[in-house]
Amino acid sequence: MRGSYVEMSAQQNTGTHTIERRAARGALSSEEFHRVLAQERARADRTEHQFSVVLLHGDGLQSAGPAEDLINKIANRIRIIDEIGWFDEWRIGLILPYTSSTGARKLVDRICRTSITSLPVFTIYTYPGPWLPEEPTASGSGSDADRGVKNSSAPRVCTEPPEMLFQRRLPTWKRAMDIVLAGAALVILSPLWAAAAMTIMLVSPGSPLLRQKRVGCQGRSFTIWKFRTMRIGVDTDVHRQHLKTLMTDDVPLTKLDTKGDPRIIPLGNFIRACCLDELPQLINVLRGDMSLIGPRPSLAFEVSQYRPWQRMRSDTLPGMTGLWQVSGKNKTTFREMMRLDVAYVRGLSLGLDVRIFLRTFPTVVSELMNALTRRREKRVSHCGAPAHSDSP
Repeated sequence: MRGSYVEMSAQQNTGTHTIERRAARGALSSEEFHRVLAQERARADRTEHQFSVVLLHGDGLQSAGPAEDLINKIANRIRIIDEIGWFDEWRIGLILPYTSSTGARKLVDRICRTSITSLPVFTIYTYPGPWLPEEPTASGSGSDADRGVKNSSAPRVCTEPPEMLFQRRLPTWKRAMDIVLAGAALVILSPLWAAAAMTIMLVSPGSPLLRQKRVGCQGRSFTIWKFRTMRIGVDTDVHRQHLKTLMTDDVPLTKLDTKGDPRIIPLGNFIRACCLDELPQLINVLRGDMSLIGPRPSLAFEVSQYRPWQRMRSDTLPGMTGLWQVSGKNKTTFREMMRLDVAYVRGLSLGLDVRIFLRTFPTVVSELMNALTRRREKRVSHCGAPAHSDSP
């Protein structure tokens, strides 16, 4: 599958000119291109060396002649380690290992100097690149210069976040399962909703619901809904520092409330142990921000610290439960959690989701029993040993 730019037409039919048959002179088919792209991403995740992808699209590439002519001209201007092929049915792609965005732009400039009758639109992606979801992305109101777009007589060149290359369509079966099960759960568990909300309002003034910004699929932010289990106006820097420690140290992902957190409202630990605080996330599932099964939704601060390979956990929707949650959860380290989440993304299937779903309920019961045991032990330790008499 090396892009050596030799004739491959012996493996192709000579019938109708289709997109796949246009890759006749060393250009990879769409399937081959994405396979090489996945391999290059895996290499970059291991070494953290950058690579760039250039996508070309335009009206002139929809017919066989101009497309083959452009592919042949580009093939003579790229290195032996580079790859050229079809990203999809209407875009030609270039994979440029060990190439920064600056290097990719220089290649685009060289391509533009060739005698191309209809100049295409060029989009450059560089991986790994800056990915800070807490920072708002540039809106369409930005200037053309900011987007790398030149005047109308020149080819348009723009840059996009590299995660756009790895977008995956949510399987139909997964979305259907989310809608059916989340809708049914909203109806069946409505009494628990009411009980949890009333309990929170009785023990702590303020709204029973909490809204937070979380990072979802491909770094897109969304608002998550939860039942509030902390007092209003408490310091959140403590949690951030605790999370930072867990990310850098090879220690189990213990929660602050296991050691006694004064910020927790009365009965807050019980609500958390029963996972009742997560019931409002069913709304997020129905809206499409989350799935029932998937990696835990993360805070922007946490995602901004990810290594390149850890970003793969954001290739799918975050979930209410997932492989990490049923595989030890707070007994695992941060790195182990990342590996479990990445393994889920790579092995996503209906069978895996069903197994995780069935293992979730025993896991919740086990966590609840552990929480009750810790509570009893805490009460015993507070009572202390009986006083001893000084008399013989």
